[in-house]
Amino acid sequence: MTEFQPGKITTIDFPSEALGRSIKLSIYLPKDYTELFKHKVIICFDGRDFFSFGQLHRKYEKLREADKVEKAIFVGFHYETVDERRKEFHPQGSKAPQTVKAVTQEILPYIDQTFSTFKVGNSRILFGDSLAGSIALMTAFSYPRIFSQVGVLSPQFAQPMDQLIERCQFKELLNIWHVVGLEEKRFNLPTTGEEADFLTPNRELHELLVQNNVTTQYQEFDGGHRWKSWQGLLEELLIYYLSDDISF
Repeated sequence: MTEFQPGKITTIDFPSEALGRSIKLSIYLPKDYTELFKHKVIICFDGRDFFSFGQLHRKYEKLREADKVEKAIFVGFHYETVDERRKEFHPQGSKAPQTVKAVTQEILPYIDQTFSTFKVGNSRILFGDSLAGSIALMTAFSYPRIFSQVGVLSPQFAQPMDQLIERCQFKELLNIWHVVGLEEKRFNLPTTGEEADFLTPNRELHELLVQNNVTTQYQEFDGGHRWKSWQGLLEELLIYYLSDDISF
């Protein structure tokens, strides 16, 4: 049985029937974790990047010490390879539906059974960058009553995401924090080297969310499609979702 220690990242191999593989999950319990209190749950697609490049857990603890955020558990979902990431995270990826199923029907129940958590949609938050942001949005559009809070950094907006938004029932439950960089109008993708424009599609995504009356906090920042730019936004992201009730 895996032993989880507060203040430390523990990595486990989680067997997923939906994806037909073991998913590496990195789980971070806050330093003040106790079974006596319930915690919000933040699941990060591209989890290793959020912990390594974003230093998300360290930013959280700094805010926690300053009484700016409430209790939360962090779960990092890791991809195997760049090619598999595209299959599992891209809106048109062959395994994207299975990824949504794995998170909703396998990983979340495991987290809820193992730790002291709030078991309501507005206490479960999905984070993602680039393609990881796409699958975070697709998961929430598919299951808004299970995951209603989503923070995305420069997601890739492509079909069938627009259809998911328009067909989504209970979209009034959703609360989406959404940013994209002004330098993302024209840049080369770090994975393929292909030239891309993420700024225009993200503006279209924002407009579609507004048209569908989805609560959204949208920002265009000075920076590009890289962690050097995204890292400085994480404290704002954490405060946005974790500052509702800091009395415990």
